[in-house]
Amino acid sequence: MSNKELISIQKVIVHHNLDEQFIESIESFQLIEIVVKDTDKYVYVEQLPTLEKIIRLYYDLEVNMQGIDVINNMLDRMDMMRKTIQQLENKLKLYE
Repeated sequence: MSNKELISIQKVIVHHNLDEQFIESIESFQLIEIVVKDTDKYVYVEQLPTLEKIIRLYYDLEVNMQGIDVINNMLDRMDMMRKTIQQLENKLKLYE
């Protein structure tokens, strides 16, 4: 991931009008990967949709960090199951 484009956490905070404590909570729950360069914190651009989903869950739906962690884990497992089902369907088509 070192070659990926980064965006400053400070820009995200200003753009979404966030509290810095919120970002620290996300970091402590390891919901997104935060990169530190020269005392500044950054997030990979490809993780912005995940970060925005977390922001909506927290502020719009008032889900706490533990709930967001559970939701993320469940969605990851569902995505893995969807991929497995797709692979099995593709194998099954070979035998039809």
